[in-house]
Amino acid sequence: MPNKVVTSDGYGRNLLLRQLAGITTFPIVINTLAVGSGTTAPVDANIALQTPLVSNIPITEMIVVNNVLTVKCFVVDANLANGTYAELGLFCSLRLFARILISPTYTKTTGEDTLFTYTSTFAG
Repeated sequence: MPNKVVTSDGYGRNLLLRQLAGITTFPIVINTLAVGSGTTAPVDANIALQTPLVSNIPITEMIVVNNVLTVKCFVVDANLANGTYAELGLFCSLRLFARILISPTYTKTTGEDTLFTYTSTFAG
């Protein structure tokens, strides 16, 4: 799926650089996820989802193996409204880290629990 670890000042990759420089104003722990209906391709300048529908969904699990980060978020049926979702965002204390287009879109219906899984590989 098309995804972008954004890089606006104080967001995404810029958060990592700030931490490396000892500037700890903003935390860099990915702690929430949001989903929306926006369909515009992610770009470096994104600081939010295009059309957020459900925000502040807690992360269930994060795993790092070698250079791969896997973020999982399990949402029970009652906590995610029925609808069609086209974008997903990972957030570090309300600051967008990555924005992803969900392709094909995900249509959630009654009685469905949902597992969102995001994998990021650091490659040189």
